[in-house]
Amino acid sequence: MTRSFPIASLSGLLNLAVVAGAVFASACTQTTIPEKPSFYLNLSAPGAEVDSAAAASMISGYRQNNGRGPVTVDPVLTQIAKAHAAEMARKTKVGHDVGSGPLDARAKKAGYAYARIAENVAGGYQTLAEAFSGWRDSPDHKKNMLMPQATRIGIAVAQAPGYKYKVFWAMVIAEPEAYPVPVMPGPGAGVGPGPQTSVTIR
Repeated sequence: MTRSFPIASLSGLLNLAVVAGAVFASACTQTTIPEKPSFYLNLSAPGAEVDSAAAASMISGYRQNNGRGPVTVDPVLTQIAKAHAAEMARKTKVGHDVGSGPLDARAKKAGYAYARIAENVAGGYQTLAEAFSGWRDSPDHKKNMLMPQATRIGIAVAQAPGYKYKVFWAMVIAEPEAYPVPVMPGPGAGVGPGPQTSVTIR
């Protein structure tokens, strides 16, 4: 026996299918877990790297709130920070000189010409947000982050899983050396300006 279905019923079934699909899609959208911001990521896993762009953005915002200019990531400063963080992790020691010399010597070895340079180090912070908060609450580290002339930073972490600190941090902030346009002396003038003095802040 052949059964026939009213067209209206088929239309209703199609409408129900469309509605069900929309509800399913909506449910899928609502259950999507948002990605955790990089400054909250735990960096204690071996090989984990800090998001340097997020760090520059965070520090720039802090500087601008305090009347300072922004900073951008510098690849050479990043390499200096990486080398120092790795050395601290390897020797399980936090400091500005754990064997490879103070910051100014390490910057010179890397070929980085600067007018001013400073460094923040730390051990034990698991996230970028924690490290930033710790430095912000320390007068000396805060002073470095708010260096008025600074325009560049480099930041890195290194892990020591078997040690209590687990994560070692190094951040280098600097004002690159400026190369002024030579000024020709006028009649009766003496020699031109002498060499500029580099200032290291640690």
